[in-house]
Amino acid sequence: MFKTFALTAMAVGLAGLGVATAHAETLTVDGNYATVDACAADGNNGQFQAGGVLLRGEDGWQWSCDQGADGLWYMTIFR
Repeated sequence: MFKTFALTAMAVGLAGLGVATAHAETLTVDGNYATVDACAADGNNGQFQAGGVLLRGEDGWQWSCDQGADGLWYMTIFR
């Protein structure tokens, strides 16, 4: 009986983890950067332009710079 309860609790916990991940917001910032330093400079500014909307670090947005297959750097913001 205890094993059944433990397995059920684990299954519900894993399902909840999937739901939390599904609601995460991730956006790619308009434009690209030739260097990671240029991308980081905009990230450290704390204000991001994505889809014509201004997103601010004060609102919980975080950023990362990722290199694309074309060699350019793209900022991804998430919260």
